[in-house]
Amino acid sequence: MRRAPLVASTLAAVLGIVILAHAGLRSTHSSGTEQSGKVRSVPIMGGSDYFAKKDPQDAWMDHTILLGAWSEQPQNAADVRRDRQMGQNIYWSLGGTAGDPSDNVANYNVIRAGGMHVITQSSDSKSGAETAGYQGFDEADLVFGPGWANAKASGSSAACVPSKAKCGFTVARFFYTGQPASIGKLPYTTEGTIINQGFGKGVLFWEVPQQAATFLRYSDILSADSYWMIDNSLSSASQGGCAFYPKSQKICERGGGKGLTLVQSRLAANYAYNVTRLAQLEKRNGASKPIVVDVETGCPSYVGGIHGNCATPTKSVAAAWHALIAGARGIIWFQHNFSGPCRDDRTFADGSNPSSKLYDCVQTPGVTLHDLVLAITRFDHRVQHLSPVLLSSTLVNYVSTRGDVSTLAKAYRGRCYIFAAAGRPGHVPQQNEKISFQLSGGFTGKVSVLGSSKSLRASHGHFSDVFQTANTVRIYTVAQSGLCATGA
Repeated sequence: MRRAPLVASTLAAVLGIVILAHAGLRSTHSSGTEQSGKVRSVPIMGGSDYFAKKDPQDAWMDHTILLGAWSEQPQNAADVRRDRQMGQNIYWSLGGTAGDPSDNVANYNVIRAGGMHVITQSSDSKSGAETAGYQGFDEADLVFGPGWANAKASGSSAACVPSKAKCGFTVARFFYTGQPASIGKLPYTTEGTIINQGFGKGVLFWEVPQQAATFLRYSDILSADSYWMIDNSLSSASQGGCAFYPKSQKICERGGGKGLTLVQSRLAANYAYNVTRLAQLEKRNGASKPIVVDVETGCPSYVGGIHGNCATPTKSVAAAWHALIAGARGIIWFQHNFSGPCRDDRTFADGSNPSSKLYDCVQTPGVTLHDLVLAITRFDHRVQHLSPVLLSSTLVNYVSTRGDVSTLAKAYRGRCYIFAAAGRPGHVPQQNEKISFQLSGGFTGKVSVLGSSKSLRASHGHFSDVFQTANTVRIYTVAQSGLCATGA
């Protein structure tokens, strides 16, 4: 996954979070309409024992939302302890260069001893139970295009033969299966283990569904990155425009329209699309797999001069919630600043270390790298606490809404949880918008807001709340007999 973007303790108390319902392969987005139909329970993407079936050693992944940073380099116990304290549980790929003492890759022994896990690029004589799987090729769809031309590979690199041919399918299959052996030798085993390969804008926007779905066959965990908060090109008709408004002549017009405004393009709600698109494509393959979503935390873009484009902690957290509401089972934090005032390849490490010269660096007005770390830490711990809820089956048709909001509903241990986040992909919500919720079954009683002393009251299933900004997220709970009695 993410060499760079392509142009290159209670969370709720701090951020005002509330939770609602999710519908199977897509998030339950609603604006001015109401759902109808019988309430039913839908399994999470991949199912509740997906990883255990792939590799018994990875059964732990079925019981937690996967949270971690891209390309970290933990070298010692203090590094691993810091990441654990942030609420992370996995390293997505590893930074560094094998055999280079000045840029060492991570120490597997300290990762294992510290209770962390890793999806890594290669086998290692010191690796063991910490290795949850292997990282194959990154973005074969973009690098090589959709095609079955021959390829050659060496380590983690690959090339088409001839060079101008399209061999993306060949490369993706090779890094997933190791076949045919004539292409090269993989730096890891493919026997009985998780193989993870990330994709990009080809799968998300440009390839026809059959081509895009073919790429997804060659990864056990699905992801395709687009960095909505910092990549201005995502507003174009051929990307976000036609993805969100395919029938609009003005915005899409078969890729020749005006596209989205930058305000529409930079919404936190857009990260839901990165889930729903992959889920729909995988359904074409007759399967369902866990999906993880890349979310940028700073300034990973060269666009806009030396200061580039930057995300804020509030928007990053809201984007991650939208991904989870849409059904994602993990977040990959892209914590690298290739531009902006705090250029850094390890912002989580530097933002956690008071002795680092970048610890107090102001990344965006009023926000230091340490502030960023605190915000991500609150989110990670909140999500870890709610993992059993988020990984339980989804209640479809339990909640309907009036207003611009995305929702997800779960039943767990006698309570219904309603996750709600302002906006929908490409739809800019109004400020201070009053959202109306209707719960199936006509519940009358208290509606609790997690992480807040505030509570609401439902009457005959109806209650309302105000969502102040496009980054407002809330989590509600109700104790409704019958409908909410399901779950563990």
